[in-house]
Amino acid sequence: MIGISAGLEVARKALSAYQLALSVYGNNIANVDTPGYSRRTLLLSEGEGHEVAAGRIGLGVDTVTIRRMRDSFLDDAYRRQSSSLGMYESLEQTLAEIEMVFGEPGDAGLSLMLNEFWDSWQELANSPESQTVRTLVRDKAQSLAQVLHQMDRSLVNQIQALDSEVEAYVNEINGIASAIADLNGKIVASESSGHEATDLRDQRDLLVDQLSQVVDVSVYQRDDGSLSVMMGSEALVERADFVRLSVASVTRDGMAVKEARLGEIQRAIVPRGGKLGGVLQSRDEMLPKYRENLNEIARAIVTSVNAAHMSGYALDGTTGRDFFDPTGITAETIDVSAIILGDVSLIAASSDGSVGNGDNALAIAALRHAAVTVDGSTIDDYYGSVIGSLGIESETASINREREELLILEIENRRESVKGVSIDEEMTNLIATQHAYEAAAKVVNVVDEMMQTILSML
Repeated sequence: MIGISAGLEVARKALSAYQLALSVYGNNIANVDTPGYSRRTLLLSEGEGHEVAAGRIGLGVDTVTIRRMRDSFLDDAYRRQSSSLGMYESLEQTLAEIEMVFGEPGDAGLSLMLNEFWDSWQELANSPESQTVRTLVRDKAQSLAQVLHQMDRSLVNQIQALDSEVEAYVNEINGIASAIADLNGKIVASESSGHEATDLRDQRDLLVDQLSQVVDVSVYQRDDGSLSVMMGSEALVERADFVRLSVASVTRDGMAVKEARLGEIQRAIVPRGGKLGGVLQSRDEMLPKYRENLNEIARAIVTSVNAAHMSGYALDGTTGRDFFDPTGITAETIDVSAIILGDVSLIAASSDGSVGNGDNALAIAALRHAAVTVDGSTIDDYYGSVIGSLGIESETASINREREELLILEIENRRESVKGVSIDEEMTNLIATQHAYEAAAKVVNVVDEMMQTILSML
């Protein structure tokens, strides 16, 4: 038979439960702006019932656990999109810098220099004996070479700047992976008591979110509470251990660059997502491609102009000379030959050796319309296609970045609806808890009065 003291026990358990609830809701409010914080909720259950003559009656409320509100599906989706966003941000930034290098249309861009170079040969065809026009041809050729030098140097500087970021991101990954592994160990030890280590899990999830911005990651929850973190197909964190990344210098296209490597076996890795993935793609694929485009323009100019120039005659009647240095067939090395730099009278404008003939200069001027590039187009058309491709790539990267931002915003809003703290909701819970606590305290008073009544009857 249940005595009057059972009512006191029911009230005691209720007071204890609602005191704990007050702490939970107050902690939610206190951490409303804390990065990575997940809203907590107190799970209550009815106390085990007891059989009486009239039936089965409950003996108050029991606290089950304090639960952290998270949705693992939304967490995974957020991290996938965060990795994609980081990559597209890197690509967009690189393409924007490449557009600045090419500077088209512009007052000092390669397109203008090409036009002025071809135009100077046209002027020489009209005045083949003029030293002034010959000097103009040489100067325009030098200006063209200098523009190609500057553009190539700017692209190389971008490669070197991105290369320095590789080591910085590798160090960041190591730092985050080490912290996740450390938290894995603490969480496993803490949860051996059977209760979730909510604060430690929040710290770990925030670190995984940060890691997903740098590199593509996938996460697997272990039964013991630890996380396994995969970087692409490679294991990065396994329980309380992590694999350290390092960088090694390798030579590519004559340049020393840093390569990310995994663990003691030093296996090279190429992430395909995150900021590191975007940096590596920009450095190893995008920038070298545009350098090669400039090299093709330089090669086409040097080989086509030299071939035509060698068949022409200078003012002294000699022939067979190169106009450009034949060894400089890249954007980095293109230059006017030393002989022409020293004496502009050696420019071969004539096709038959006569002083007043400018047919060879006219033939060189006509090279602007000749199919001399590797894809069978003119130099101007080839360059135009490069600029067009650059514009499309840049626009595509911007569109992809904007799309990823919208997707991640939508996912983050849905994730916040689960884990985020609402002040209005927490205040409502506080008020309800306050009323429940007051009611439980009233039960204590009533039971006390009843016990006093019984005692006074004895």
